[in-house]
Amino acid sequence: MIQSLERGMRTLLYLSERRTAGVTEVAKKLGVNKSTAYRILETLMSFNMVAQDPATAKYKLGPGILQLSDQLVKGLNIISLAKPYMARLVNETGESSHLCMLSNDSAVVIDQIMTDSRLSVNARVGNTEPVYCSSVGKCLVAFCDEVKREAIISKIDFVPLTKKTITDRERLRAELERIVEKGYAVDNGELSDDIICIAAPIYNHLGKVFYSVGISGPKSRIKDKRVEGMAQKVINTANKISAQLGYVPNKETGSDEKIKVFYG
Repeated sequence: MIQSLERGMRTLLYLSERRTAGVTEVAKKLGVNKSTAYRILETLMSFNMVAQDPATAKYKLGPGILQLSDQLVKGLNIISLAKPYMARLVNETGESSHLCMLSNDSAVVIDQIMTDSRLSVNARVGNTEPVYCSSVGKCLVAFCDEVKREAIISKIDFVPLTKKTITDRERLRAELERIVEKGYAVDNGELSDDIICIAAPIYNHLGKVFYSVGISGPKSRIKDKRVEGMAQKVINTANKISAQLGYVPNKETGSDEKIKVFYG
Protein backbone atom coordinates (compact mmCIF):
# COMPACT_ATOMS: atom_id res chain seq x y z
CA MET A 1 0.00 0.00 0.00
CA ILE A 2 1.26 3.49 -0.89
CA GLN A 3 1.93 5.16 2.47
CA SER A 4 1.08 8.73 1.42
CA LEU A 5 -2.20 7.61 -0.15
CA GLU A 6 -3.06 5.61 2.96
CA ARG A 7 -2.42 8.64 5.18
CA GLY A 8 -4.54 10.83 2.93
CA MET A 9 -7.44 8.40 3.11
CA ARG A 10 -7.11 8.06 6.88
CA THR A 11 -7.16 11.85 7.16
CA LEU A 12 -10.41 12.08 5.17
CA LEU A 13 -12.00 9.34 7.26
CA TYR A 14 -10.89 11.07 10.46
CA LEU A 15 -12.35 14.41 9.32
CA SER A 16 -15.60 12.66 8.36
CA GLU A 17 -16.04 11.75 12.03
CA ARG A 18 -15.49 15.31 13.29
CA ARG A 19 -16.68 18.81 12.45
CA THR A 20 -13.13 20.18 12.40
CA ALA A 21 -9.64 19.15 13.46
CA GLY A 22 -6.30 20.93 13.81
CA VAL A 23 -2.92 19.88 12.46
CA THR A 24 -1.86 18.58 15.87
CA GLU A 25 -4.95 16.37 16.13
CA VAL A 26 -4.49 14.98 12.63
CA ALA A 27 -0.79 14.32 13.27
CA LYS A 28 -1.61 12.43 16.46
CA LYS A 29 -4.28 10.37 14.70
CA LEU A 30 -1.91 9.42 11.88
CA GLY A 31 1.11 8.92 14.13
CA VAL A 32 3.22 11.42 12.17
CA ASN A 33 4.86 14.76 12.95
CA LYS A 34 3.02 18.05 12.42
CA SER A 35 4.92 19.01 9.26
CA THR A 36 3.91 15.74 7.58
CA ALA A 37 0.28 16.19 8.65
CA TYR A 38 0.37 19.75 7.34
CA ARG A 39 1.63 18.58 3.92
CA ILE A 40 -1.10 15.95 3.72
CA LEU A 41 -3.78 18.50 4.55
CA GLU A 42 -2.39 21.00 2.05
CA THR A 43 -2.39 18.36 -0.68
CA LEU A 44 -5.99 17.45 0.05
CA MET A 45 -6.90 21.15 0.05
CA SER A 46 -5.43 21.53 -3.45
CA PHE A 47 -8.06 19.05 -4.67
CA ASN A 48 -10.87 20.66 -2.60
CA MET A 49 -11.19 17.49 -0.53
CA VAL A 50 -10.36 19.49 2.60
CA ALA A 51 -11.10 23.11 3.48
CA GLN A 52 -9.66 25.33 6.22
CA ASP A 53 -11.86 27.37 8.52
CA PRO A 54 -10.45 30.92 8.36
CA ALA A 55 -11.71 31.73 11.86
CA THR A 56 -10.10 28.76 13.66
CA ALA A 57 -7.46 27.61 11.14
CA LYS A 58 -8.80 24.10 11.65
CA TYR A 59 -9.60 21.71 8.81
CA LYS A 60 -12.82 20.08 7.66
CA LEU A 61 -14.07 18.13 4.66
CA GLY A 62 -14.23 20.23 1.50
CA PRO A 63 -16.71 20.55 -1.39
CA GLY A 64 -14.74 18.09 -3.51
CA ILE A 65 -16.22 15.33 -1.36
CA LEU A 66 -19.69 16.36 -2.52
CA GLN A 67 -18.69 15.93 -6.15
CA LEU A 68 -17.55 12.40 -5.48
CA SER A 69 -20.62 11.49 -3.43
CA ASP A 70 -22.96 13.01 -6.03
CA GLN A 71 -21.47 10.84 -8.77
CA LEU A 72 -21.67 7.80 -6.51
CA VAL A 73 -25.34 8.37 -5.74
CA LYS A 74 -26.15 8.89 -9.43
CA GLY A 75 -24.47 5.60 -10.24
CA LEU A 76 -26.35 3.55 -7.66
CA ASN A 77 -28.97 1.13 -8.96
CA ILE A 78 -31.26 0.15 -6.10
CA ILE A 79 -32.53 -2.98 -7.87
CA SER A 80 -29.10 -4.46 -8.60
CA LEU A 81 -27.86 -3.45 -5.12
CA ALA A 82 -30.83 -5.02 -3.35
CA LYS A 83 -31.17 -8.22 -5.38
CA PRO A 84 -28.47 -10.37 -3.69
CA TYR A 85 -29.77 -9.41 -0.24
CA MET A 86 -33.35 -10.14 -1.26
CA ALA A 87 -32.26 -13.53 -2.61
CA ARG A 88 -30.62 -14.32 0.72
CA LEU A 89 -33.79 -13.22 2.54
CA VAL A 90 -35.86 -15.63 0.40
CA ASN A 91 -33.46 -18.46 1.29
CA GLU A 92 -33.58 -17.59 4.99
CA THR A 93 -37.36 -17.25 5.28
CA GLY A 94 -38.69 -19.48 2.52
CA GLU A 95 -40.98 -16.65 1.41
CA SER A 96 -41.08 -14.35 -1.61
CA SER A 97 -39.40 -10.96 -1.28
CA HIS A 98 -40.27 -7.71 -2.99
CA LEU A 99 -38.79 -4.23 -3.27
CA CYS A 100 -41.10 -1.22 -3.39
CA MET A 101 -40.97 2.53 -3.83
CA LEU A 102 -43.48 5.29 -3.12
CA SER A 103 -45.02 6.75 -6.28
CA ASN A 104 -48.24 8.74 -6.65
CA ASP A 105 -49.12 7.92 -3.03
CA SER A 106 -49.01 4.17 -3.64
CA ALA A 107 -46.41 1.48 -3.04
CA VAL A 108 -45.10 0.30 -6.42
CA VAL A 109 -43.35 -3.06 -6.72
CA ILE A 110 -40.08 -2.50 -8.61
CA ASP A 111 -38.49 -5.92 -8.08
CA GLN A 112 -39.39 -9.33 -6.74
CA ILE A 113 -37.75 -12.68 -6.05
CA MET A 114 -40.13 -15.62 -5.77
CA THR A 115 -39.72 -18.56 -3.44
CA ASP A 116 -39.53 -22.05 -4.92
CA SER A 117 -42.41 -23.20 -2.75
CA ARG A 118 -45.53 -24.38 -4.59
CA LEU A 119 -47.60 -22.10 -2.36
CA SER A 120 -46.17 -18.59 -2.80
CA VAL A 121 -47.29 -14.97 -3.02
CA ASN A 122 -46.64 -13.18 -6.31
CA ALA A 123 -46.23 -9.39 -5.97
CA ARG A 124 -45.84 -8.65 -9.67
CA VAL A 125 -43.35 -5.97 -10.72
CA GLY A 126 -45.28 -2.83 -11.62
CA ASN A 127 -48.21 -3.61 -9.34
CA THR A 128 -49.33 -0.95 -6.85
CA GLU A 129 -50.42 -1.63 -3.29
CA PRO A 130 -52.48 0.70 -1.07
CA VAL A 131 -50.36 2.47 1.53
CA TYR A 132 -52.93 2.03 4.31
CA CYS A 133 -53.13 -1.77 4.30
CA SER A 134 -49.91 -3.17 2.83
CA SER A 135 -46.78 -3.63 4.93
CA VAL A 136 -44.53 -2.03 2.29
CA GLY A 137 -46.94 0.88 1.85
CA LYS A 138 -47.40 1.57 5.53
CA CYS A 139 -43.64 1.37 5.97
CA LEU A 140 -42.99 3.94 3.23
CA VAL A 141 -45.53 6.41 4.62
CA ALA A 142 -44.47 5.89 8.24
CA PHE A 143 -40.94 7.05 7.49
CA CYS A 144 -41.91 10.07 5.37
CA ASP A 145 -41.42 13.51 6.84
CA GLU A 146 -44.48 14.68 8.77
CA VAL A 147 -45.75 17.09 6.11
CA LYS A 148 -45.63 14.51 3.33
CA ARG A 149 -47.12 11.85 5.57
CA GLU A 150 -50.12 14.01 6.40
CA ALA A 151 -50.57 15.00 2.76
CA ILE A 152 -50.74 11.32 1.79
CA ILE A 153 -53.07 10.37 4.64
CA SER A 154 -55.47 13.23 3.84
CA LYS A 155 -55.99 11.93 0.29
CA ILE A 156 -56.55 8.24 1.09
CA ASP A 157 -59.88 6.77 0.01
CA PHE A 158 -60.18 3.97 2.55
CA VAL A 159 -61.67 0.77 1.10
CA PRO A 160 -62.21 -2.20 3.46
CA LEU A 161 -60.53 -5.04 1.58
CA THR A 162 -60.79 -7.45 4.53
CA LYS A 163 -62.22 -7.34 8.04
CA LYS A 164 -58.79 -6.26 9.31
CA THR A 165 -58.25 -3.37 6.89
CA ILE A 166 -57.65 0.00 8.58
CA THR A 167 -60.46 2.28 7.45
CA ASP A 168 -59.95 5.58 9.27
CA ARG A 169 -57.18 8.16 9.48
CA GLU A 170 -56.69 8.13 13.25
CA ARG A 171 -56.16 4.38 13.37
CA LEU A 172 -53.71 4.68 10.50
CA ARG A 173 -51.77 7.48 12.21
CA ALA A 174 -51.50 5.36 15.36
CA GLU A 175 -50.34 2.38 13.31
CA LEU A 176 -47.70 4.46 11.54
CA GLU A 177 -46.35 5.69 14.87
CA ARG A 178 -46.00 2.09 16.04
CA ILE A 179 -44.17 1.21 12.84
CA VAL A 180 -41.65 4.00 13.41
CA GLU A 181 -41.18 2.83 17.00
CA LYS A 182 -40.51 -0.80 16.14
CA GLY A 183 -38.76 -0.32 12.81
CA TYR A 184 -40.94 -2.50 10.58
CA ALA A 185 -44.51 -2.98 9.40
CA VAL A 186 -46.81 -5.99 9.34
CA ASP A 187 -49.87 -6.60 7.16
CA ASN A 188 -51.68 -9.42 8.96
CA GLY A 189 -54.54 -10.12 6.58
CA GLU A 190 -55.32 -6.45 5.89
CA LEU A 191 -54.83 -6.59 2.12
CA SER A 192 -55.76 -10.25 1.64
CA ASP A 193 -57.31 -12.54 4.24
CA ASP A 194 -54.86 -15.39 3.92
CA ILE A 195 -51.58 -13.49 3.50
CA ILE A 196 -49.11 -11.98 5.96
CA CYS A 197 -46.49 -9.47 4.83
CA ILE A 198 -43.58 -7.93 6.73
CA ALA A 199 -41.60 -4.90 5.51
CA ALA A 200 -38.76 -2.66 6.70
CA PRO A 201 -37.51 0.73 5.47
CA ILE A 202 -34.41 1.26 3.34
CA TYR A 203 -32.48 4.46 4.12
CA ASN A 204 -30.32 6.37 1.65
CA HIS A 205 -27.09 8.24 2.41
CA LEU A 206 -29.10 11.20 3.73
CA GLY A 207 -31.16 9.06 6.09
CA LYS A 208 -34.27 9.39 3.89
CA VAL A 209 -36.60 6.49 3.09
CA PHE A 210 -37.66 6.07 -0.54
CA TYR A 211 -37.80 2.27 -0.65
CA SER A 212 -38.95 -0.62 1.48
CA VAL A 213 -38.24 -4.33 1.27
CA GLY A 214 -40.61 -7.02 2.42
CA ILE A 215 -41.64 -10.65 2.39
CA SER A 216 -45.07 -12.15 1.79
CA GLY A 217 -46.40 -15.59 2.54
CA PRO A 218 -49.51 -17.56 3.45
CA LYS A 219 -50.79 -17.50 7.02
CA SER A 220 -50.58 -21.27 7.03
CA ARG A 221 -46.78 -20.92 6.95
CA ILE A 222 -46.12 -17.61 8.70
CA LYS A 223 -47.58 -18.36 12.10
CA ASP A 224 -47.85 -15.59 14.70
CA LYS A 225 -44.95 -17.02 16.69
CA ARG A 226 -42.68 -16.79 13.61
CA VAL A 227 -43.39 -13.14 12.82
CA GLU A 228 -40.91 -11.66 15.29
CA GLY A 229 -37.99 -13.74 14.03
CA MET A 230 -38.85 -13.15 10.40
CA ALA A 231 -39.21 -9.42 11.04
CA GLN A 232 -35.65 -9.33 12.33
CA LYS A 233 -34.45 -11.00 9.12
CA VAL A 234 -36.30 -8.39 7.04
CA ILE A 235 -34.81 -5.57 9.13
CA ASN A 236 -31.31 -7.03 8.74
CA THR A 237 -31.81 -7.19 4.98
CA ALA A 238 -33.05 -3.59 4.83
CA ASN A 239 -30.07 -2.47 6.92
CA LYS A 240 -27.61 -4.17 4.57
CA ILE A 241 -29.20 -2.55 1.52
CA SER A 242 -29.19 0.81 3.34
CA ALA A 243 -25.47 0.42 4.00
CA GLN A 244 -24.91 -0.11 0.27
CA LEU A 245 -26.65 3.22 -0.31
CA GLY A 246 -24.26 4.94 2.10
CA TYR A 247 -26.48 5.07 5.18
CA VAL A 248 -24.79 5.22 8.56
CA PRO A 249 -27.25 4.51 11.41
CA ASN A 250 -27.45 6.58 14.57
CA LYS A 251 -25.67 4.41 17.11
CA GLU A 252 -27.56 6.05 19.97
CA THR A 253 -30.87 4.81 18.57
CA GLY A 254 -29.59 1.65 16.90
CA SER A 255 -31.59 -1.46 16.12
CA ASP A 256 -30.35 -3.61 18.98
CA GLU A 257 -33.44 -3.04 21.08
CA LYS A 258 -35.87 -5.93 21.51
CA ILE A 259 -38.41 -6.01 18.71
CA LYS A 260 -42.05 -5.49 19.60
CA VAL A 261 -44.69 -6.99 17.34
CA PHE A 262 -47.90 -5.12 16.52
CA TYR A 263 -50.61 -6.24 14.15
CA GLY A 264 -52.78 -3.91 12.10
